[in-house]
Amino acid sequence: MDKLEENPISGHHQGAQFFEQIKNMMTNLVSAEQPSSSVSTAVNLPVQLTEAVSIPHIKATFMAFADAMIPSTLGALDLRLDEYIVWTLEHYVSIQGDWSVKTVPLAAQTAQILDIAAFQLIVSGKVKVPPDFSTYPDGGPFAALSPVDRFEAISLLDNIQVDLEVLPYPFRNNAGLVKNVVSSLHQMVMFGYYSEWFSFGSTRLAYPENYRLERHRFIWERLNYPGPSFGYRALRGFLVDKFSE
Repeated sequence: MDKLEENPISGHHQGAQFFEQIKNMMTNLVSAEQPSSSVSTAVNLPVQLTEAVSIPHIKATFMAFADAMIPSTLGALDLRLDEYIVWTLEHYVSIQGDWSVKTVPLAAQTAQILDIAAFQLIVSGKVKVPPDFSTYPDGGPFAALSPVDRFEAISLLDNIQVDLEVLPYPFRNNAGLVKNVVSSLHQMVMFGYYSEWFSFGSTRLAYPENYRLERHRFIWERLNYPGPSFGYRALRGFLVDKFSE
């Protein structure tokens, strides 16, 4: 993550400018005589969606994703699940290279494809709620969507209804990778939430072998989960004393 560039421009100011562009595009779409009834996969991206994204932008994007998956009333954002997603994308995604399988940091690129899908949804005129950049000022189109519209944007990616040509490397023209990573995002949120990842405190951003429990596991208590029990897969006998023919 250290290699990602900080954007010197205020996220709120940039978001406001970008929102104005989107509103103009939507106005043009509404004024068209025969608007399309389906979401087109061909899209011309504004320059903001092709530039390197900042660390605050990445954080805002995955905060919006986590909050859509598990609303904040359940503690998703309080548990910093956006950090769990970013850490996993930066350290555990492997793709086939020219000579071998290699781990590739994908947090920035994944945030970009979420923004691209959101932008495509917005310009199609199919958003249910107008985008609001004030919720996550450092974010982009995806973070500006309402939770229900975020799921629509995710669905566009999951069903490969986006223009694969405009996606950043290594997602460009790689439908399989898009589907795999987008599907994994849902799992990351659930794993981070139900594994009590936040309870590892200052060690939560370390590798698993260096985890150290530093906080009380309150999610397990809320769900009345007794904790792991070892030996379930071992044979403990049969439900009958003896078999009869």
